[in-house]
Parts: sequence; C-alpha cells; structure tokens
Amino acid sequence: MGNCISERKESSTSTSKPPLEKHKPVAKKSRAKRQRQSSKLSAMLDTPRSMKVSQDVSIPENEVYSPDHDCPDCPPSPLPDCPCSLDGENETSESVSKVGMLHVENGNYIDALDCHRRALALHKKESDGLQNEHTAKHYDNLGAVYHGSGAANRAASYYHKALAIRINLHGEDHVSTAESYDKVGTAYSEQGDYERALNFHHKAKHVNKKLLGRYHKVTAKSFWNIGDVHYRKGEYDNALLYFNKAKEVQDRVLEENHPDREVTQKSIDDATKSKLESKK
Repeated sequence: MGNCISERKESSTSTSKPPLEKHKPVAKKSRAKRQRQSSKLSAMLDTPRSMKVSQDVSIPENEVYSPDHDCPDCPPSPLPDCPCSLDGENETSESVSKVGMLHVENGNYIDALDCHRRALALHKKESDGLQNEHTAKHYDNLGAVYHGSGAANRAASYYHKALAIRINLHGEDHVSTAESYDKVGTAYSEQGDYERALNFHHKAKHVNKKLLGRYHKVTAKSFWNIGDVHYRKGEYDNALLYFNKAKEVQDRVLEENHPDREVTQKSIDDATKSKLESKK
C-alpha cells in the first residue's frame, strides 16, 4: 500500500461525478469485482478491532469518532503509511479528503473509507459542528466509496444524509439538491429498488428542467438516469423514450466527440436490441 504522505495530487474536495455508464448486457465480471469489494468491506465490519482493520463506519447522529485520535486502528502517533494520516498540523478535512479520493481512483476502498471518515470528523471540528455544503460533500464522498465497492445500500444511507442537509440549506428547488436526488436514485437502482429510484430521478429531472432548462447537459443526465432504470426493469419502450430525450439534448449542447453522447447512443442501441430480443 502506498504512502499517503507522498500522494498529494491536486483534486477537488468532493468526489467527482462519474460519467454516464455504458450499458453492457453481460457485465458479470465487473459486477463480480464490485461484489468482492463489497464483501471485503462487509468482512471488515465483522472483524475484531485487534485485527488492525477498520470497523463499521456507520456514523450516528451524535458523532463519536474524534479527529483527536489519529486513526481508528493506528497508534496515537500517526505512522507514515497510515492510510488516513498526513503531515501533522497541515492536516485538514480537505487534504485528507484528497488522499481518500486518490485511494478511490486506485480502487483501494478500505483505505478510502478511513480517509473520508476522518475527513468528515475533521470537518465537523473545523466547522464547530455546523452543517453546510461541505458537510454534504463529505457524506457524498463516503457514499461514493460504498457505491464504488458495490455496497449500494450503505451508499444510499450516506447520500440521504447529504440530501437532508441540502434540503435544509437550499430547499428542494436547487441544483445541489437535484444532484443529491440523482445520487440517491442511482443507489436505489443498483439495489433493484426501481420505483424509489424513479421517484428520485424524476424529482431531479423536475428541478433541473425548472432551473437549468430542458437543453442543458445536467437535464440530459436526468433523462438518461430515468431511461437507465426503465432499461433495468425491462421496460424498453420507456427506456428508449428517455434515452432519446437525452440524445436530443446532448446533440444540441455537447460537442460531437463528447463521451456522454457515445454512451447514450450505446444505451439506445442496447435497448433497441433488447426490445427486439424480448419479442422473439
């Protein structure tokens, strides 16, 4: 495992939003990989503390994890190779979060979990416990770690925490709130809870159309998300309806070689093929 102190790559505070995922009718390999990562995280939660791995990262409302303790399973003095420690007084919630994102990029979800958990605790200390947009982003980062590892149910719980903060800060009609709606919807879709997924994706679409207009790349993403849920449900006519809405918008607002346009076209092709095969 690499030394976190040397990993000082520049990045944003929150985990960047992944591009649209291409439809792959046969995705057993990637799904199996996510399941293995999820199993590793689940195994961590059932492992005694003396095993020197992280425990359950569920964060109760009365946060008990203290940034004054360097790391849940490291000695009081941080070690150079501790996955979530940085250089003493230079350590901030933002710097620890950046290290966590480096771990996510490398697929090191267990170390990423430690870092983002610690970043949230540091942020709460820095902000005197007040909740703001940065708090929501830290919860998003924790959700993204679980989401990336295939633990969509745990991802949804952290996305919900971020959503609640944004509704409290901005109200329901705000682009940041809409982004949270989409994150929650995607997590539910991954769990197979398609009705809840559709509910949240439609909320996001409504807000994005209202605030950004129909012809905006974010609105196109909302259309695609709805189409993706219908595709997973086997409702190919509805999937094609929303994929084509996304394509119409993307054709107008995105450059010709933008990867989202390629993904949407692939989604249309997959849905068309699946529709024909379902009628055989």
